[in-house]
Amino acid sequence: QMKAAIVQRDETEQGDRALLNLGHTFCHALEAATGYSDRLLHGEGVAIGCALAFELSARMGLCSQEDPSRVRAHLRDMGMKVDVSDIPGSLPDAPGLRDLMGQDKKVQDGQLRFILARGIGDAFITSDVPRDAVLGVLEDALNRP
Repeated sequence: QMKAAIVQRDETEQGDRALLNLGHTFCHALEAATGYSDRLLHGEGVAIGCALAFELSARMGLCSQEDPSRVRAHLRDMGMKVDVSDIPGSLPDAPGLRDLMGQDKKVQDGQLRFILARGIGDAFITSDVPRDAVLGVLEDALNRP
């Protein structure tokens, strides 16, 4: 009901509806990397993407350092994948995943749009995300056991 109300209020995804894309910028790159196969279901990709979006937010000083752990614990308690290492098979390196992010439909004027968080329940849209920060989060995710 909540999602339907947001979609109805913002059919063209210019405002609040875009916030429903939390995790999707990372998710779509992971889906492309896995060939849109059953290696990674969309919901699993979104869960991992949400965890990565919170990691990026914390790295940029936007939310507390505890928020990513809380999000991951909640997703794990729901039985979701939360780490890139949860995806079977090989994946591209961090620059390769970042390049796949650039093919996302949310790229505007060559800028990636991210949904990041100032805290749990406080998401916002931004294109002001340093490339190095994204690469760092992806590197760490790929190297996490």
